[in-house]
Amino acid sequence: MRPHCGSLSPAASTLPALVFAAACAAAAPGAPDPATISQLISAVSLDVMTEASIEACEDAGAPSTPQARAAWVAWRERHQLAALRSVVLSVKRRRSSIPSWDTITDPMRDRILAEAAPDKVCAGLGQDLQGAGMDVSAMYPQAHAAAKALVQAEVAHKPSLPDIAPGTPRGQVLLVSQLPTLAGQQDRTWTAISDEEAIRRLGQVYVKGRVQRWGDDGDDFQLVQESVDRRIPHTVMLRFNAEAWVGREIVLRGLLTSLDTYSSTLARAALVSDASGLTPSTLPQTPMVRKPVVLKRVMSPPGKGLADKDIAAIVIHGKGNYVNGSSWEEDVLFLLRDGTAYRRTDMPPDQLDVAASRQLEPQQWGRWRGSSGAYEVQDQNDDGRPDGGWDRKQHHAVKPWPQNMRLEGSFSSSSFAGSYFAGGISSKRSIRFTKDGRFERSYSSLGTSGSLAGINGANISASSHGDGSGSSSTGGGTVAGPMGTSGAFSSSKTDDGASRRGRYQLSGYVLTLHYDDGRQERLLSFPVNADRTSVYVGSGSLRLNK
Repeated sequence: MRPHCGSLSPAASTLPALVFAAACAAAAPGAPDPATISQLISAVSLDVMTEASIEACEDAGAPSTPQARAAWVAWRERHQLAALRSVVLSVKRRRSSIPSWDTITDPMRDRILAEAAPDKVCAGLGQDLQGAGMDVSAMYPQAHAAAKALVQAEVAHKPSLPDIAPGTPRGQVLLVSQLPTLAGQQDRTWTAISDEEAIRRLGQVYVKGRVQRWGDDGDDFQLVQESVDRRIPHTVMLRFNAEAWVGREIVLRGLLTSLDTYSSTLARAALVSDASGLTPSTLPQTPMVRKPVVLKRVMSPPGKGLADKDIAAIVIHGKGNYVNGSSWEEDVLFLLRDGTAYRRTDMPPDQLDVAASRQLEPQQWGRWRGSSGAYEVQDQNDDGRPDGGWDRKQHHAVKPWPQNMRLEGSFSSSSFAGSYFAGGISSKRSIRFTKDGRFERSYSSLGTSGSLAGINGANISASSHGDGSGSSSTGGGTVAGPMGTSGAFSSSKTDDGASRRGRYQLSGYVLTLHYDDGRQERLLSFPVNADRTSVYVGSGSLRLNK
C-alpha cells in the first residue's frame, strides 16, 4: 500500500522521514514499496551512525581510531554502501523538510565522548565491523534493489564516479602540506579561474590526501592531511561525488581552479589507480597544527576544576566588528595566580581541567603580567613554547556574583550579518530574569533578500522566533515577472517552550539553568560592569533593556 503523501510532521525523526519521502516520491509504477525502501534507509543509517562513532573516537583522542576507520572503510566497500548512501542523499536533497542526520548521530557521539575509557569502545567498534553482527548485506538483502529501483524511477540520481587516469601517469605528486608553498611561488593566488586558465598556469597536477566529508548535508568532500592530533591548515575542495573514497588516502589528477595559502579547488579530477610512476614533490611542507580539542576532554565535573583560590582575575575586553555587518565581540581570559593565562573560556572556571588542558591544548595557554587596564600576555605555540613577545591588553577585571544572586529584567544582544544591498540576517538573543528565580530565554532572526533583489522584482524574507511559549518560523516572498507578481509563504510552529524556561542560580562565576524540560546547563557568567546593566552569559554579554 502506498502512503498518503501529505505534509510531513515536524516531529518526525530522520529515519521515518526518509522512508516516507522516498516512498512518496517513488509512487510511479514498478517502484519499490515502503518496506523495501526501509531496508535501504536502515542500511545507510547504520553507515551514517558508524561514521559518526568513528569521528567521535577521533575527537575523544582514542589511539585505536586509525584502525577503526580502516575497518569502517573496508566494511562499507565490502557491502557497497557508498552507492546506497549517494542514492539516499539524492532523495534527501529533494525533500528539504527531512530532519538532519544529527537526530541519530548526536546520541552516538555523546555516548562515546562520555565514556571514561573511549578507546575500549573504539577498538571494539573496529572488531565489530568485521563480524557477522554488522553484515549489512545479510541484514538488509533488498537495500541494493531498492536503490536501483529509485534510480530507475528517476526519484534519485544514479551515483556518479570520477574518471580513472589511464595507464601509469608520470610526474610529481604533491601532498596537501605542499600546496601552501606552491601558492607562495605564484605571482598571485586565485579564487576562481576557468579550466583553460588553470591549464595555462600550472597544467595538470597530482595531489595525494585523505578524502573527508564536510558540509551540513554531508555530500561535499575535500582532501586533507592529518595525523592523530594534528592537521595541515590547508584543504583541497573536490568538485565531484567522492563518496566511494571517504576515509581513504588517494591520488588525484586535476586542475587547480582556485589556490591560496589555506585552500584550493581541484577540478576535472581523475583517480590515479596506479601511482607507481609518480615521484614525491620536493617542495617544502607546511608544518602541522594541533586539531581543536573537544570541550568535554578539558572539562571536569562541577567544582572539580580550577579553584577560586587559584584565580588571580577573570578579565574581559569587547569591541564592535563592522565587517560584513555589525556585531559585538569579546575576549575573556582566566588569569591564574601561577602567572599563566587561559583563553578558551567556554566553561565556568570550576569545570576547567587544568592538567588535561595544558597537555591537550597548550596553544590555549600563555603567561600574563600587569594589572587591570594594563595587562600584558605572551602566547604559547602548539608545543607549549613562548610565541612572540608580550602583547598589551585593554581588558579589565570583573567580579563574581554574590551567592544566590537574583536579577530582575530582560537582557539582550543583537547582530546583523550581510548588507543592505545584498541582503542579510539580523538576530537577537535575550534572557529574562525574575526575582523569584525564574528565567526565560528567547531568540529571533529575520533574513531579507536586500535592495539588489528588490530592484529585480524579488522580495524574499524568512523569520524565526522562540521563547518560553514555543517557537515558530515563517518564510516566503514575491517575485515580479512578465505575467505579474506571484508569491508563496509558509509558516510552522513547534514545541511548548519548556527548553527555554525554568529556574536559575547565580553564584560566583556560574549561571546554572534548570530547564522545565529536565535539562541542566552551567554557563560562565559575571557582571561586566559595576552597575550590573551588562551581564556575561555563556559566550557573550547581554545588556539590560531600558
